[in-house]
Amino acid sequence: MRTPQYVARAGVASYAAQVTTRASVVRIVPARVGLVGNPSDGYAGAVLATVVPGLAATVTAVAADHLSFDGDDASSRWASMSDWRTNVRDAGHGHDQKIISAALWTLDDHLRRHQRRQRVGRGVALKWSTDIPRSVGLAGSSALAVGVIDATATLWQVELDRRVVAALALRAERDVLGIAAGWQDRIVQSFSCTVLVDSAQMEVVDGLLVPHVQLPSVALGVTGSLVVAWADHVSSPSGDYHPEVRLAGEALGAPMSELAGLARQATKALTNGALAGVAAAMDAGWLIRQRCAPLRSDHGALVEAVRDQGIAATTPGSGGSVVAMCLDESAVAAAVGAVERAGCTFVRFTFG
Repeated sequence: MRTPQYVARAGVASYAAQVTTRASVVRIVPARVGLVGNPSDGYAGAVLATVVPGLAATVTAVAADHLSFDGDDASSRWASMSDWRTNVRDAGHGHDQKIISAALWTLDDHLRRHQRRQRVGRGVALKWSTDIPRSVGLAGSSALAVGVIDATATLWQVELDRRVVAALALRAERDVLGIAAGWQDRIVQSFSCTVLVDSAQMEVVDGLLVPHVQLPSVALGVTGSLVVAWADHVSSPSGDYHPEVRLAGEALGAPMSELAGLARQATKALTNGALAGVAAAMDAGWLIRQRCAPLRSDHGALVEAVRDQGIAATTPGSGGSVVAMCLDESAVAAAVGAVERAGCTFVRFTFG
C-alpha cells in the first residue's frame, strides 16, 4: 500500500464523525467553504478550504441481503445488487436519488476492477438526510456522494485512502452523471477538516489519479471566526456558473495561477498562526475571481455587503453564499449585521 500523500494535523481527526458496528455505519459529512484559491481540477490549481460545523449530510449504511435507498421522501428496493445494476443499465440512475445511486455504482465498479468483490455481494440498505442548504455553493450533493462511498466501503470492510473516496465521489458526479465538478469539495469533505488541495502535484493511488493534500497545523491559541451566510432567495445550481467559466479556457491561465499561489501563501500563513495573512489572501482572491470569472451580480453583492464593513470575505463556492474571516468580536458583529440586512441565514464558528 502506498503512503497517503497528506500531512496530518495534530489533534484533529482526519475525517468526520463515524459510528460503526458490525451491522451499520453512520457517516456524517459536513458542508464545505472555499477560502482561497482556484478550481482544483484545472490550471494546476490549488485551494485552501474548510468545513462548516453543524451543517452536514448523514448517511447510514446497514448490512442487508438486498439493496435499498431511503431518504428525501423517496425510497427504492431491489432484491439484489445484481438486480439494481441491471435496472441502472436499463433505466439509468433516476432523478430523486441519482447522486446516491451514482456514488454506489462508482464504488461497486471500483471494487470489481480491483478484485475486491468478496466484500460487496451482501448488499446494503442506505439511508440519508441532510441539512446542508441546496444550490448556494456549500457542496450539498458531494457530501451525500462522499457519505455513501465512505459508509458503504466501511460496512463492507474495505479500506480506502481518503483521496480515493474523494476521487470516486468526483467520478460519480462528473463521469456518471455529467455534472461539472472538481476536487475541492470532495477532498475537503472526505477529510472533514481544513485542507490545501494542490493539483499541481498528482499521484496514482489505487489506480486513480489524485492530488496532493496538506492538512495545515496551526499554532496553539491562534483562533479567529468564520461567518458563513447564504440566501435561499438567490440560490442557483453550480451548473449555472461552471460551464461558462470553463469556456474561457487558456484566458484564465494567468489569474488561476495567481489564485493558486494565494492558496499556498494562505496555507503558510495559517501554519504560522497569521490569520491576518489568511484574511488578506481571501480578499485578494475575491478581487481576482471577480476580475476573471465574476459571479452573478446578486451573488457578488452578498460578498460586497460584508467587504463594505472592512472585513475580508469571499464566495465559498459557486454563488449564493459568503464566507467572512473575522479576527475579533467586533468584526463578527459587523459581518453578522451585514448578512442579516441582506436577508441571509448564517452560522458562525471558530477557525484556527
